[in-house]
Amino acid sequence: MTILAWSFVRADQPLADTAAQVALALRDEVADLERAGLRIIQVDEPALRELLPPRKEEHESYLDWAVMSFRLATSGVAESTQIHTHLCYSEFGDVITAIDTLDADVTTIEAARSRMEILDDLHAIGFRRGVGPGVYDIHSPRVPVWRKCGICWLPL
Repeated sequence: MTILAWSFVRADQPLADTAAQVALALRDEVADLERAGLRIIQVDEPALRELLPPRKEEHESYLDWAVMSFRLATSGVAESTQIHTHLCYSEFGDVITAIDTLDADVTTIEAARSRMEILDDLHAIGFRRGVGPGVYDIHSPRVPVWRKCGICWLPL
C-alpha cells in the first residue's frame, strides 16, 4: 500500500489489481533476499491506514485486498525466515484487525505519539506475535540523550 500511496499508479485498472502486481514484484525481491542468506526480512507498510477509503462501508473490501497483497509479497519464504513489518504515522484503531491479519512475525509500530495506546489495542484483540513499539517520535523537537548501559544504549 505504501508503494501505491506514494507513487503514480495506473488509472486503467482497479487499485487492488495494481497492488497484487506490486506484491508479486516484492515477492521476487523477498525471495532473492532469502536466497542470499537473510533470515529476517522487513517489509514496511506505513501507509496501510493512509489509503483507507473515506466511506466506512468500503473499509472491509480495501483491507481484504491490502492484507492479501502484503501476504502475497511475504508468503514465499521458508518457515524459518522471519517476516517483520513496520507501521507508523497513523491512528491504528480502524485497521487493528488488519495489522493482526498481516501475519508478520514481528511488527514494529510507532507508539510514542499515542503514548503506547496501540499496545492496549493489540492486547485487546489477542495479538500474539512479536511487537516492537517505537518510543521516540522523529518529529519531536526534543533531541534524545542516550547513556551506555552494558551492551546497549538507552534514552535518559
